[in-house]
Amino acid sequence: MIKNRVRDILVPLSEYPNIRDTATLRDAFAVLHDAYASGKRYRHILVLDGSGHLVGLLGIRDILHGIFPDYLRAGEHRHFEGPHAEFPALTLIWQETYATKSKEAASKLVKSFMGKVRATIKPDAPLTLAAYLMVINDISILPVVDDGHVVGVIRMVDVFNQAAEVILHD
Repeated sequence: MIKNRVRDILVPLSEYPNIRDTATLRDAFAVLHDAYASGKRYRHILVLDGSGHLVGLLGIRDILHGIFPDYLRAGEHRHFEGPHAEFPALTLIWQETYATKSKEAASKLVKSFMGKVRATIKPDAPLTLAAYLMVINDISILPVVDDGHVVGVIRMVDVFNQAAEVILHD
């Protein structure tokens, strides 16, 4: 059966990784690691404030970036535009202290590394709108918000699978 609305394929908030904006990178590692251990392959975490409102998204790349030592961040911008010639060599230095320094870095708050929410969608919206927002905003998840509260997430892979049902079946 082909689903037509976001509500038909959303992952409920209760089943999707989420943390508070006061959480640490270590907490984020734990949340995603636990999800992977239970067979769920999520790549993002929703970041909520103390009132449960969505304030950001934290991806695996953001989490790993957070444990980089300062010398690998020199002159960085929020979204890295490519390696500097000396950075690969500097990773060899990091290798020597990785075990201790990464654990120290993991005490940083996630709000310093989370990305902005570029778009949201309502549960009753059509899947075509979800697909459009994901492609136009270059995002792979879309928080589903109803009456100002996050109720879940719609993932690009699920939108793709619905499109595949239409395209591949008569």
